[in-house]
Amino acid sequence: PLKRALVPLLLPEKCYDQIFVHWDLLHVPCLKILLSKGLGLGIVAGALLVKLPQVFKILRAKSAEGLSLQSVMLELVALTGTMVYSITNKFPFSSWGEALFLMFQTITICFLVLHYRGQTVQ
Repeated sequence: PLKRALVPLLLPEKCYDQIFVHWDLLHVPCLKILLSKGLGLGIVAGALLVKLPQVFKILRAKSAEGLSLQSVMLELVALTGTMVYSITNKFPFSSWGEALFLMFQTITICFLVLHYRGQTVQ
């Protein structure tokens, strides 16, 4: 069960064998892979929380005054472009996953800006 969880997510099978079968805990190439993927997934997890304070502040104030719809839309285009490029080039999720979560949060902010301007239908 541990192998099924770790191999596709954090380690190639050869590194799993090197670390957990041969008990070579200091195998540098495998440690580099593990560190790289672990940090990538940590960044993705952190991206889940980046814009939530802004969303909650807008909801509490029931206003999006001071936010530029154009800048929010421009950020949305940039995030979408980054994500599409990464998916097209078959990059691992740990390298583009943060763009996905930031995109969803930016879409939420965009909706809130339109909603509090009375343009929800748009």
